[in-house]
Amino acid sequence: MIAMPRLPQPRRSRASQAGLSLMELMVALAIGLFILVGLVYVFSASNRTYLEMNRVSQQIENGRFAVQTLTDDVSLAGFWGRTSSALPAPGVLPDPCEKTDMAALRAATALPLQGYDAPAASPLACIPAANHVPGTDILVVRRTDSQMAAGNSATIPGGSLVAAQVYLQANADPNNGLNPLIAVATGSPEPVFALKNKDGTNFAPIRKYRVHIYYVAPCSIPAGGGTDCTGANDDGGAPIPTLKRLELTVDSTGANLDMYQVPLVEGIDNFQVDYGIDTDTDGAPNGAYVTAPAAVADWPNVVAVRINVLARNTESTPGYVDAKSYNMGVAGALTPGGPYKRHVYNAVIRVVNPSARRES
Repeated sequence: MIAMPRLPQPRRSRASQAGLSLMELMVALAIGLFILVGLVYVFSASNRTYLEMNRVSQQIENGRFAVQTLTDDVSLAGFWGRTSSALPAPGVLPDPCEKTDMAALRAATALPLQGYDAPAASPLACIPAANHVPGTDILVVRRTDSQMAAGNSATIPGGSLVAAQVYLQANADPNNGLNPLIAVATGSPEPVFALKNKDGTNFAPIRKYRVHIYYVAPCSIPAGGGTDCTGANDDGGAPIPTLKRLELTVDSTGANLDMYQVPLVEGIDNFQVDYGIDTDTDGAPNGAYVTAPAAVADWPNVVAVRINVLARNTESTPGYVDAKSYNMGVAGALTPGGPYKRHVYNAVIRVVNPSARRES
């Protein structure tokens, strides 16, 4: 067997590469930094888009909720239960802030709706000037609850009515001078609510009497925990215009009847109301809508309402300037400006009870 000669092994070069050169390291760092900057930019842009979408979504929700709340209440205006006819209109506009004079509250039922067209300052004692955004409308809605508090029985059970609360009792007798009857409950068996049904035995239904006053305040939560807006320190230093409502009701102690403030929707910049007036008693509005009836006697003839709500984002958008004009109905266009995105929400609402009575 012949042995094969061993071939010489190649020598390893001492110059063989053992790592990255400085130039390669710098290039790799530059590429990595470029990719990192791109990722940060994409994340930042995505975050801005997410925040803006969140702001817009909240604004849409607020605008729709404001319109729905107003629609639900206005459509029930003038609901007095079984009352077959409305009282005659008073000679002057009733005071929406009234809470002690039952005769005045009864007379005010002739005006299921009452409004104030873009006052420069609040015309109502129960809305301080600091709580009203100048140039925005004030809308008053009067009605009773659709749910009976008591009645349709031979007795009115004790405790069925909340003491100190205002209630309205009505039957279908157009010749009864007491119909409808408005009084404050005592919380015990109620001899003051004496209207009976046609059978002469059972009491007519008793319902809670409601007065709602809608307006736009310059803040949602006043500084210092009070009820009146104070200025730049409200809402944690960024005041948010808010649709609010005053309600005639009893406080949590059950002892005091007053107009209590309820914040409804934040981010409502402006609120304008147009009224459709029925001039031929057929239950439908005639002619163009107006910002307010010309006379007190025309208020009972309001059978339709068009509301215009301007909602804005509750937070500003960096770098954005609002240059748009917004159509607020008969009041015309509005150009508020500023770093907030906005949208107008509109609805035409039929005032069912006054218009339906006219149709019949």
